[in-house]
Amino acid sequence: MTESAAANQELTAQDFDKITAQATRKHYAKGELIFAESDTADCIYFIVSGRVVIFVQKLTQKEEVGTLGPGEYFGEMAMFNKNTRSASVSALEDCTILAVEKNTFARLLETDQAFASRVKQILARRCEELAFKEGIITSTGLQGRHFQVSIKGDPSLRETAFTRERHESIVDKILPRLVPQLEELLLNRCVYEILLHFNSGEVVTTSAFDPFSTEAHPANRMIDDGYLDRHFPKLSYERKTALIQRLYRSISIDSEFDALSDQFKKRLDRSWRNWTPLTPPGIRKILARLADLRRIPDFYLRNFAISIRHDAIRMQFNCDGTHIVGSEDYLPFIEANLTVEQ
Repeated sequence: MTESAAANQELTAQDFDKITAQATRKHYAKGELIFAESDTADCIYFIVSGRVVIFVQKLTQKEEVGTLGPGEYFGEMAMFNKNTRSASVSALEDCTILAVEKNTFARLLETDQAFASRVKQILARRCEELAFKEGIITSTGLQGRHFQVSIKGDPSLRETAFTRERHESIVDKILPRLVPQLEELLLNRCVYEILLHFNSGEVVTTSAFDPFSTEAHPANRMIDDGYLDRHFPKLSYERKTALIQRLYRSISIDSEFDALSDQFKKRLDRSWRNWTPLTPPGIRKILARLADLRRIPDFYLRNFAISIRHDAIRMQFNCDGTHIVGSEDYLPFIEANLTVEQ
């Protein structure tokens, strides 16, 4: 955990003397699970020796939150938040740990305000770190430049995927004319997010001028320039991204934002300050391969979503759920799954 050193300094030797007097000493072998996400919280744990790793299960993969060592503690979040574990912890190496029952720990906090204050500071920091790790996609996009995650769909659909006949949708018929229009919406109009439904023939859009609602449009109407002019005001990419940034800033000075806890303020402020949109060349490359996505053998692309707000492309397949990839992994994803006819 990035703030482990600070955590060491916030708990004093006197704190540990009090804890030791009330604790049960436990030993865990390397690799042993200490508790799992969603378990009921019964104790808070203080590390005497060894190291532990904290992780969350994010869909099909584990996401490490951090590691802790001697003098640090864990398990306190569930004791203050709904009484269930928000993450899992296992031993990175052989560990000796002091376990303090939660009611006993609560009494320690009540009798020592300085100790309670130190615990509160660490708790707020860890809540912020965990919230950042838990999401599939953070407010600034994916949590790394390379990212792929899959959410499995209905098993019955997967089992019949290889025997189902492929049908051409209305979107397939107009796709060569639709792709330039989607590019126009994202690069030169007010739209910052598009969801394309191949089965129903809908194009769902979100505008920077009305970010709290979406509009659904018939795909076969979107290929008409006049339709775009009637529904989507022109707005250059530079002006649109600047508008989004100004909208974020207006929220940050609102009285409701002031009422948020420091934990949420820091997290939101960091996301707004660090936000960078997808690049126009990246958007063009992503949209140019839509037809290839529809040609992946035995996988039927149902809908496709792209947003300049996130570095994340979301694809749903009838036979295998949802796939989310970062822009740098989008083309490799297609090439790895596409059999190109020679």
